[in-house]
Amino acid sequence: MNDTELKFGIQSDLSIFADTLVEMTWEEVKTAGERGDSVIFPIAVVEAHGPHMDLSPDIYFAYLFSRYLKKNLWTKGINTVIAPPYYWGINSATAKYPGSFTVRPETFKAIMFDIFSSLKEWGFSKVFIVNAHGDNKHTDAIEESMNEIKQKLNMQVYRMDNLDIQIENGPEFPRQREDRFEPDIHAGSIETASMYAFYPQKVRKEIALKLKPQKGFDPFAYCGDPASFILEKDIIEYFQADVELDSLKIETILNNDKVI
Repeated sequence: MNDTELKFGIQSDLSIFADTLVEMTWEEVKTAGERGDSVIFPIAVVEAHGPHMDLSPDIYFAYLFSRYLKKNLWTKGINTVIAPPYYWGINSATAKYPGSFTVRPETFKAIMFDIFSSLKEWGFSKVFIVNAHGDNKHTDAIEESMNEIKQKLNMQVYRMDNLDIQIENGPEFPRQREDRFEPDIHAGSIETASMYAFYPQKVRKEIALKLKPQKGFDPFAYCGDPASFILEKDIIEYFQADVELDSLKIETILNNDKVI
């Protein structure tokens, strides 16, 4: 599968390496670095997502969003490469559930620095992080890593889920479903619906439809109302708008040579 075949909707390819640096030769990577291509870097974790999904949603979302972003930027004349997805992150809320891998913050930051050092050596200087995991300890480690990388490696690094750039005439997002159970922050209605829209084979639908709403993560490693995922009708449209918005933010930074 390649960029030109990527469409919004169900994905038949379960690889998380398609269209990343992994599928390039070293000479192609060298050319991209010399050309000044930017890097899109998907970051997430492997963790429990209730009894109705496997451990993969976060990394699949970060990876797939990165692919959509790469293709969107290409239509704007902006060349990017996608770094291999990094999924050894930090889990706090789900740490006690089997399958929720977590690393120490110092380990996370050390690996991040080494990854960026490699990118720097190959000629890449601008990296846009697509993070799909909201754990505070995880995002704190990303921010601390970014600060160290900017200072010691003199690279421009941006975290797309925390990038405050005002975009005029940005895309229109679908309205939120008014009767959605709150909070809906982990493996609930939205995340289950998103996974079902792109990777339906990874959702145990019959189990999801029987689950009761939970306001916390216990006892089944989800927070929200997975059973109502079938009521989420605008998942694809939301993803399209989100990709376009992030694409416009990156375009603004690159065109204005703006450092934030």
